[in-house]
Amino acid sequence: MTTYPLAPRRVSAYEQLFNALERKGFEPLAVSMSQLKARCPAPTHQGTALLLASRETSLDGNDGLRLGCHGDPQCSQESILCALALDMAELSIRHIEVEPRVAGTPSAVHSSGARWPAPGQLSAAAPSESLISAARLHAGDRDDERESAYAPGLPVIGSTGWRYEVSEFEGAVWKARRGKEVSWELVLDWAPYVSERLVVLGDDGKSAGRYYTITIGADTLTKSLADLRTADGWNDFSDDSGAASRSTREVLINIITDQGKRLPRTPVVTHTGWHRLPDVGLTYVYADGRTYPHGRLVRIIGAPEALRSAAAPLDRSASLSECQRALQDIASHGWAPLMALSVGARSLAHTLRPLAATFVFDAEPNSGKTSAANTARSLLLTSRPNAWPPVPTKGMNSTVTDIECAIDFEGDMPILLDDIPLTHVSSATEVREMEKKLEFVIRAAGNGTEIKGRRNRDLSAKPGNRVRSIPVIAAQMLPPSMQESLYRRSVVAYLSREGGEVDWRWYKNGGGQSLSVPLRTIGDQIIADLYACDDPCAYLARLESEAFQMFAPYVDRELPERSDTMEGVVSAASAMLSGLGLVAAAAGLPVADLVRVVAAPLARSLAKQASKMDEQSTAHSGVAAAVGEVLRKSLFSKRAHIRDAKGVIGPTVPGQIEQDQGVTYKRDAKCWDGKGPALYWLPQRGPALGVTTRNLNMLLKASGDPRVSSFADRTLPDALLQAGVIHRNLSQKDRIASHRLRVGTDNLRLLLLKPELVWDL
Repeated sequence: MTTYPLAPRRVSAYEQLFNALERKGFEPLAVSMSQLKARCPAPTHQGTALLLASRETSLDGNDGLRLGCHGDPQCSQESILCALALDMAELSIRHIEVEPRVAGTPSAVHSSGARWPAPGQLSAAAPSESLISAARLHAGDRDDERESAYAPGLPVIGSTGWRYEVSEFEGAVWKARRGKEVSWELVLDWAPYVSERLVVLGDDGKSAGRYYTITIGADTLTKSLADLRTADGWNDFSDDSGAASRSTREVLINIITDQGKRLPRTPVVTHTGWHRLPDVGLTYVYADGRTYPHGRLVRIIGAPEALRSAAAPLDRSASLSECQRALQDIASHGWAPLMALSVGARSLAHTLRPLAATFVFDAEPNSGKTSAANTARSLLLTSRPNAWPPVPTKGMNSTVTDIECAIDFEGDMPILLDDIPLTHVSSATEVREMEKKLEFVIRAAGNGTEIKGRRNRDLSAKPGNRVRSIPVIAAQMLPPSMQESLYRRSVVAYLSREGGEVDWRWYKNGGGQSLSVPLRTIGDQIIADLYACDDPCAYLARLESEAFQMFAPYVDRELPERSDTMEGVVSAASAMLSGLGLVAAAAGLPVADLVRVVAAPLARSLAKQASKMDEQSTAHSGVAAAVGEVLRKSLFSKRAHIRDAKGVIGPTVPGQIEQDQGVTYKRDAKCWDGKGPALYWLPQRGPALGVTTRNLNMLLKASGDPRVSSFADRTLPDALLQAGVIHRNLSQKDRIASHRLRVGTDNLRLLLLKPELVWDL
């Protein structure tokens, strides 16, 4: 490598003047980055007058210096420089311009109309007055072209007519005022100081956004460029007075970006886990900003304070014997926590070898599901001030968007969504809400897709939030209407209150807290082991193969004849069990000893999951027959009735007796009567029987038929359409399962049932 000698730093005339004044004891004071005040060294008044000096740059790039003595008209450039032992020929400038002498009274006015400050009026606490006074004084009798050479500070690139000066503790922003002469108006007596330029790395390693670390007064915050373009982006700064207008904020943004381009690029990531950083390669980033290997130049943004605090390192690491004893304690107090620990360990390697599945605890109340899930969380997190339980990712009562963003941030670390509080008496709205959240999380994890697609304002694709780990979901009860396709993308562990799967009392009485240091040590060691692998993907594949070989005999006993769908679930469970291989390697234990604790009860749980999936499949396949039976019985027993297309009650279906249509003739009133929900006979629509989704679902649930009693109002139309029970709407692409029709004076949205399900027409 060729090296070149560094050129000596050029000392400006301003610095030489400041140093000389300091050496001679004339007490120079910098009132800004380019202006100073001092006692004048000229011998005519022996330091009793005030000397002002400002640094300026001419159009040709040469360094310039302006001097002015306030109070002594006899001061000259030569006498000032002579008193300081400065030789103009030795100064590293081409010229020094001396301000014309001003009358020696405090009220003397320059020809431009600006006043020199009286002695003692300038102070470091209020540099803005000195800055603007000197700038206006220098305007003098020059034309606009000449004035631009003596403007204060630096130009704001992108904002013509604006200039600024800034340091970490002070600054100023000016705006040009033009008339017969140019003057500079002080707009702000502060300016944003930028100490870091942060460039967000996308999943492809390319730049995906900019952040800046900004100091304004007493506040130092990291803000994205997108946030700064809105008024809300400035609300967290308490000392940003004067920045309320949009035009001023645009100038401040240009000041920020102008400083940023002179700073080195610091890479930024928006989620934890494994990243391939420019120049340094594979790096694991913790939630508190630490990295493995240590000291990598990278910043992480978006960590909640509770998570950042919980991820901070502990005071000590556990010994190998402590780690082994902790694993023995976990194994002796239930198989479910050890299985959760395996899932959490495998989550640490998700980016290196993705595992597209979700782990779910379907557990009775007070069965220890949260205690079991927290062993996984403890691999990286320790709550403060108490070490147990670790902070969850989110509660399932949070909004879908809140859950989505929290999951996206937690990459390659155990994710815990706690808890689904459903019971058998939960309302349809509560069931539907939980089903929607499960749909987003489980399907995105199983398919490896974005949780929800998003677009920019110009409709171009915007990076969406993703599941970057193996979610662990704790449920008091899964929704009865949960689709088979979601079960197929999940591994479900069923826990009972007295089944011995989790000794939650031991965890509550201090056992969980005793695991904190050993599990944190194991988690850090797993990350170190993965980094040390030449080919971590091949290493993980080998662990998965070994786990499957150990687990397969147990599954064969519980599920000797399993479907292809269930075979995929077993493969996912085996891959999750491979996390015990990572744990065993970190703690120095045989992996077979750990797998033996989990394998048999997990296989029994998978057999129960297979049975549940068969029930769901049977229920969906028998929808058509079930709907017909329910409606036929409801009409016969007068729990529903038929009306015509105008909404009039009566036996309107040709060839069907009154009793089969649920209507009764009232002789005293000489009219037809019907009870329960209405079904509208619509001969011009196929023919078809029209019914609202709510009324039909009420009849289905009241029947108790397991094939159709688990549907929610939201999911029922699509299920009926897939089963071929209703007519498709060909005119509305967004509502293909229902139709908007006028019945009498009402405008109703109806499902159009095929009448042959109910009668032989």
